[in-house]
Amino acid sequence: MNILPLLGLSTIKFGDSKYQAIELFGKPDEIENELGKDGVSSEIWNFQSLGVRLYFDPDFNFILWDVSISSDAAQLDGIRPIGLNESELLASFPALVLEVSDGIFKEYVNSEYELVFFLRNGIVKRIDVSPNLDNYIKRFG
Repeated sequence: MNILPLLGLSTIKFGDSKYQAIELFGKPDEIENELGKDGVSSEIWNFQSLGVRLYFDPDFNFILWDVSISSDAAQLDGIRPIGLNESELLASFPALVLEVSDGIFKEYVNSEYELVFFLRNGIVKRIDVSPNLDNYIKRFG
């Protein structure tokens, strides 16, 4: 599975429907906030065995608008970031900027490509992939 900054993944793109997600991944292991019942947050589909969480936007007919990846099979520019230590991450992606550091957790961000790398105890555990919000709203809003 390849991470495509600003677009989604090689298998599913921002703007795709829940039905497309089912065709690609099958039924999710867990659904949080089904149909946006809290009136604010996304509906979140968790595919634990794949290491993927898909976020569907309740404001735009539940199309895909964000992806979280914890799978060590995920690649970005031919590199598998999940499992890298902090030094390896920064050597592989020198444009990253540290935004959060609390001792155990760190977040490195690439604002240009809407990527956030979450580290725990110095190891990459998750990557969030988002679209450019202005472009997303223009395209789907």
